[in-house]
Amino acid sequence: MTYEQLHVWLMAFVRSGGLLVLSPVFSGKMIPVPLRIAIAAFLAYVVSGVARAAVPLPSDVVGLIFSAAHELLIGLMMGLGMRLVFFAIEFAGQVISTEIGLVMSAQIDPISQTNSTPIGSAFFYFGSLLFLISGAHHAMFVAFLRSFELAPPGAITAARNIGELFVHSTGNIFVSAIQMAAPIMAINFIVTLTFAVLGKAAPGINVFSESFAVRIFAGLTLLGLTLGLTAQLVLSQLRQSPELMLRLIP
Repeated sequence: MTYEQLHVWLMAFVRSGGLLVLSPVFSGKMIPVPLRIAIAAFLAYVVSGVARAAVPLPSDVVGLIFSAAHELLIGLMMGLGMRLVFFAIEFAGQVISTEIGLVMSAQIDPISQTNSTPIGSAFFYFGSLLFLISGAHHAMFVAFLRSFELAPPGAITAARNIGELFVHSTGNIFVSAIQMAAPIMAINFIVTLTFAVLGKAAPGINVFSESFAVRIFAGLTLLGLTLGLTAQLVLSQLRQSPELMLRLIP
């Protein structure tokens, strides 16, 4: 292995490491760190056989550190582009749990090690299943390999609209989450309105406590009926994520 190939392998290893830090599923606690390092090293080995450095190799440690930091930034941005779908899924789960009254049963998610509701955890597992069975992880790795055609190791590019694209992509998190949670929000509004009218008609009924069971039953029933639509929306977002990864390369 020549010095140039070693440099390309090292830069590709740093970029793939940044990708795996934020990528869905692979960044979870259930994936051991040595396994993630092995995946990053294998991806770097594949890249080192075909990619070439775009600029002369750095002659000092400062230049090497600067190049590694740039590659790490590229990997993190690409991982973030793939992770945005799961941010929307987790936010939709939080909204649904709030609407049907399960937000008080929050627990520690064993994957992300954060406080999560049962619906939020279920949505995250559901999204992870779709991510794997749809082949989105393959598309993510293919987009990673293509990134070296757009930004070879050492090449520093500047996209004028990357800030606007980043704001637009993060804004889509809320749009996608509301689309997933819209049916549950609608049924919760209907249940609340119904019990408000019932409370006026029969003041002796404690509508606040009586509405909990109805809200949970109606919410979970409608959630099961609309799960197919949610899956279609998630799959559509996953198909667009590899392209977004390449467009977010700084």
